[in-house]
Amino acid sequence: MKEFNAWTATEMDSVSPMASANAALDRRLRRAEAEVRRLTRCIEMKDRQLCELRKALAHSATVHYSFEDRLQRELDSLRIMMPVDACEEHWSPRTSNRPDVGIVVKLPYVTSTLSVLFDAMCTFWAECDQDHPPKSATVAHAIDERLGLSSQQNGEASRSGQAYASAIRPDWVKEGDNRHHCRPARMR
Repeated sequence: MKEFNAWTATEMDSVSPMASANAALDRRLRRAEAEVRRLTRCIEMKDRQLCELRKALAHSATVHYSFEDRLQRELDSLRIMMPVDACEEHWSPRTSNRPDVGIVVKLPYVTSTLSVLFDAMCTFWAECDQDHPPKSATVAHAIDERLGLSSQQNGEASRSGQAYASAIRPDWVKEGDNRHHCRPARMR
């Protein structure tokens, strides 16, 4: 029996370090693979949650823009139907210290585009600082936004927005910016 035990002991001594090292590596490998599977499941679950959140956010944004568009259309239609006297009171309140400055024009009707242009005129030019007038691009982008026009691919305002902004720009700005190489309006 001693011989058997001695032989087993010697064989175990020669096999044991390698087998125990392999066994330890196998255990670490199985644990690492299990951890990778667990982390993969976590990532898949988080991806599904992100996808659901994206869908909810897209739906919320769609509802918001739809609601905003409907309200803007209602506001524009109300502004179009507003009597001329109400527009004057809205744009130049009588409570200001400045004397009433402006021009009264009686039109047979007002389109939504004209309404937006009148609003832009009052917003940007009625009480602007003459030393620092608003930039044409700012006015054109505001008009684009109100009319729902798309900007150009390079980020500039649409051609229509630029033309509208130019049309409502006061003559004193046009004459002062030296970009327009033509005779002043009073010399034509």
